[in-house]
Amino acid sequence: METIELSAVQRARTGKEDTAKVRQAGSIPAILYGSEEPSSALSISDADLARILRKTGNHFVLLNLKISGKDGEKSESAIIKAIQRHPVNEKIIHVDFYRVSLKKLVSVDVPVEIKGEAPGLKLGGVLQQATRQVRIRCLPHQVPDAAIADVSTLNVGSVLHARDLTLPEGVELQSDPAATVLSIVTIKVEEEVVAAEGATPVEGAAAPVEGVQPEVIGEKERDERRVKKGDEKVVKEAEKKEIKDARKADEKKK
Repeated sequence: METIELSAVQRARTGKEDTAKVRQAGSIPAILYGSEEPSSALSISDADLARILRKTGNHFVLLNLKISGKDGEKSESAIIKAIQRHPVNEKIIHVDFYRVSLKKLVSVDVPVEIKGEAPGLKLGGVLQQATRQVRIRCLPHQVPDAAIADVSTLNVGSVLHARDLTLPEGVELQSDPAATVLSIVTIKVEEEVVAAEGATPVEGAAAPVEGVQPEVIGEKERDERRVKKGDEKVVKEAEKKEIKDARKADEKKK
C-alpha cells in the first residue's frame, strides 16, 4: 500500500476557543494518539485532507504525518481512525489519527471489489451482494485496497463466501470465513391469477355479460336510496290519510 504524506502543525492549546480559531483559519483541528504515547493536538489543511480522501475514496490509508512544532519537525506513521462532520453542511470539523508501528499487525476493514462477469447473469440470474467489506489483519504497509471477489465462474445458484475472496500474501482474513459475500439468484415474478384453470361454473349461476360491470354501491348511494325509500313511504301514508279523510267527509254528508 502506498504511504501518503500529510503535513500537520502541533497545537500548544486545546479547547473550544482554540479549535474555533483553527477552523476560522481554514484548517481542521485533529488529534494523534495510540501506541501508549502521549496524544498530540494538531491542525491540518482542509485542502490537503480533501485531496487525500478523493484519492483514496475514504478507504484505509497509511499516512506519514510530518508534524511541525516548537521542537522542530518529526514524522509519525498513522491511520485515520475517525472523521467528524458537521451535521448540516457535512464539512469535516475534526479528525482522529491513530499511531501505528510498521512492525506490528493491525486489524482493519477493507471493501469487497467484484471482478469478472458471472456466467449466471447471462442465464437470467441476478447478483445479490450481502457483504460489502471484510476485516483483515496484516502489517500496515500490506493493507490492500480491497478484497477481490472473482465471479467469473459463478452460475445461477452459486454462492461466494468470505473464504473465497482473494487476498495478498501476508494478509489474514478475520471475518467469518463462512459468511456469504454474494450469490447469483433467480427472481421469480408472480403473475396475478384472474381465474383458476379448469374451474367449473356453478349450476344456475348467471353467466357474465361482456362489457357489463357489476354495480358497486357505496355508502353515499346507500344513504340516498334509504332517503328515497323513506320519502316514498311518507307519500304513500299521506295518500292513505287523504283517502281516509275523504271517506269520512262523504259519510258525514250522508
